[in-house]
Amino acid sequence: MLADSLEIPCFVPSRLDGRALEALVTLSASDSASGSERAVVFVHPYPPLGGQFRNNVIHELRARLDGRVAVSVAFNLRGAGRSEGKTSWTGCAEHEDLCSVLDMLRTRHLPLHPAHHSASDRRLLLLRMQARGFLPPAADVDHLDSLPLPPVSLTLVCGYSYGAVVAASVCPADCAPLRVDYALISFPYSVLWLLVLQRRSWLLARITSTVVDAAVAFATAAPQPAHIPRTLFVSGTADTFTSLSAYNKWWDQLHAKAILALQAVRPPIASDAATHAAAKALTITRIQHADHAWLRRECELSDVVECWWWQ
Repeated sequence: MLADSLEIPCFVPSRLDGRALEALVTLSASDSASGSERAVVFVHPYPPLGGQFRNNVIHELRARLDGRVAVSVAFNLRGAGRSEGKTSWTGCAEHEDLCSVLDMLRTRHLPLHPAHHSASDRRLLLLRMQARGFLPPAADVDHLDSLPLPPVSLTLVCGYSYGAVVAASVCPADCAPLRVDYALISFPYSVLWLLVLQRRSWLLARITSTVVDAAVAFATAAPQPAHIPRTLFVSGTADTFTSLSAYNKWWDQLHAKAILALQAVRPPIASDAATHAAAKALTITRIQHADHAWLRRECELSDVVECWWWQ
């Protein structure tokens, strides 16, 4: 009997400088029509403070979502876990690390870092994939230089804390032709200047552009449009780093900018249609009394992300 899933611990190269990034890729043989062609990429908190993908929030989200998607990737940014390199002061290198993982999904090839995987290691992994039904029996494993990945039609970029900053730095155009949505958990808005320094304004402008462009697309799209990226923000009302009032002020500004852009569309869009479009582009969920660490609140958080993405 073939297994429902296969976990592949591995190291993949960053496209920036070839640094080895520790990753855990999970392939699932889901027959669910809602998840069989979906993928999810998890991005963890700040490495200098101990952030890595072996984290309570990422662990619970993986447990909840892995079985519902064709491909799940949890990986360590440079400087985290067993990944090489050091954390940057601007998030630029981490942006490239995430894009390296998204490139894997786009090209449908999982490249193994040659310093950590020999040719025989690659062959053994390919044989495991073949034995578990994730590679056709007729595939010639001796002539494959990477691990084939299944096609995906929709990808969730799911970042927690600093991982939400890295996730938000990747705009839909960076991912094309992948179709993406964003789940940004406990975005560290009030300490963003400390994490990315002079790139703070650039990053916030990129988030605004993603949300505003999506709102306008929802309001003006044909009856059956191509995928329009959606963004979910989830935070606890007792977040350790950003107060609820700071979050609300920022999110109100994001919503107002989306409405302003919709009001500029010609022919004019009715106010209720504009509000509906902005709500589809940007979803805000505040969980009462939860803090930044989400201890003992991980299941509640995972419920929010899962229900939103499959609604």
